[in-house]
Amino acid sequence: MFSSLKYSMFEYDFVAAAPAIEPGNTNPSPRQIYQNRKNFGVNLGSVFVLEKFIHDRFFINDTGAELEAITAQIHGCGESNTKNALETHWTTFISDDDWQWLHSVGVTSVRVPIGYWDVNGGAFTEGTPFASVAAVYKNAWNIYKSHFVEKAGQHNISVLVDLHAVPGGANTGDHSGQKLDSPGFWNSSKYQAVALDCLKFIVEDLRKYDNIAGIQVVNEATYDNPAPSQSKYYKAALHKIRKRDASIPVVISDGWSPGQWAEWVCQGEQQAGGDLGVVVDCHVYRCFDDSDKSKTPDAIIHDLDNTVLQGVDWKADTIVGEYSGVLDGQTWDKFCGDRGGKVQEYLEHQVRLFNTRAAGSYFWTLKFEHGDGGEWGFVPMVNSGAIPRRPTAVKDFPSAELRDQILNAKLQEHSNYWNGANPNESYEHHRFEDGFMMGWNDTAEFAKFDGSTIGRRHAWKNARRAEHARAKGNSGFLWEWDQGFDAGAQAFEEQAGIIQ
Repeated sequence: MFSSLKYSMFEYDFVAAAPAIEPGNTNPSPRQIYQNRKNFGVNLGSVFVLEKFIHDRFFINDTGAELEAITAQIHGCGESNTKNALETHWTTFISDDDWQWLHSVGVTSVRVPIGYWDVNGGAFTEGTPFASVAAVYKNAWNIYKSHFVEKAGQHNISVLVDLHAVPGGANTGDHSGQKLDSPGFWNSSKYQAVALDCLKFIVEDLRKYDNIAGIQVVNEATYDNPAPSQSKYYKAALHKIRKRDASIPVVISDGWSPGQWAEWVCQGEQQAGGDLGVVVDCHVYRCFDDSDKSKTPDAIIHDLDNTVLQGVDWKADTIVGEYSGVLDGQTWDKFCGDRGGKVQEYLEHQVRLFNTRAAGSYFWTLKFEHGDGGEWGFVPMVNSGAIPRRPTAVKDFPSAELRDQILNAKLQEHSNYWNGANPNESYEHHRFEDGFMMGWNDTAEFAKFDGSTIGRRHAWKNARRAEHARAKGNSGFLWEWDQGFDAGAQAFEEQAGIIQ
């Protein structure tokens, strides 16, 4: 094992991805739509990475993390019984009725956390703490594919494959699979080699599936700036993945600093000479920090505009990999009124911002062993209306005549503004027109697939802008094409009634 790196980490250069769509292609394939659409999603927490507060069945003898819980289970119940219990948990966690309900409320994607010990049936645990219990995970990876990737695909739902737990831990949370005083992953080339071998296997083994939204290479990296260890690992992961799949989105953790990693993507694209196909994962919680606990619910809601992905969306594609409706008890102590109504206001405000600033969002989490999870639970939050459902189809597609009317009006507005701003400039307003048509037509194609819309706007526009430049020549006025594309996409969404 670890043959790919021989326990050492090399410094890799940035490597560009294949274009999100090929030049001249006017009909995106299902795979391209799965990889690029805006995702209304939910996490499937405590399935392959167990967490006690969600599903406590396995946490006997006051254990608190998966490794010690499964070790205790094996000692108390035997290896075979523990293996069978885990497999029952995995195969029964989500039913066909659940998948149908998810599709009916408009869910387009599920984020399914996985531990390195689950990948390829425990094959990557040698030399790690999970080696002693690896046998019980023999069928984990095959079940991940058959009961999650394949089942999701049957309902036009994608899977974000999240390597949630890495050896040594990317942070000290119990979702690393073991109790940790400090995250050991970032200083261990051996452990990073394990993760990279996992990623190599995952990408190769899942290539046959169209409905993979992306591969997440780590979850909730610890904050660091300038974060040399994270940067080195991310570039190595990008290198390993791109050798095997040039187009799959690669998701990195923002380490609680989205601007830092959006800028990292920008710099990487300049060095690589093309789009990296990297998505920055940000988690939005307002219930853990003391600063949030000291605020009222209204103050937290008010501050969202200035604290959630502010100003980073134009630099890189981002997703909100986790969020919830939960506020701390100290926050609620400062509130008198209708708690349910305030939770709804809080979630609706978050969703509006995510739809505007991110390529997708995934609520934490779908199911709890006991009860519905309340403000942590996706089902009650959707059923209460706190999280709006997403329509799964466009009822009436706008006509070509209406498109042309809107284009003419938008082009006139654009031309008048810029000609008035600088009458001596030789603008190239035809680029706005070309961009508008591309934005409208691409958005219409996405809408044909369950009412989808473009989510990875950064990657998609990079591909289409390059196509336009090859056809019409490069120019200092490509920004006019950008403005046209955005105007065309927005106009179609408004006319088709697509919720944004």
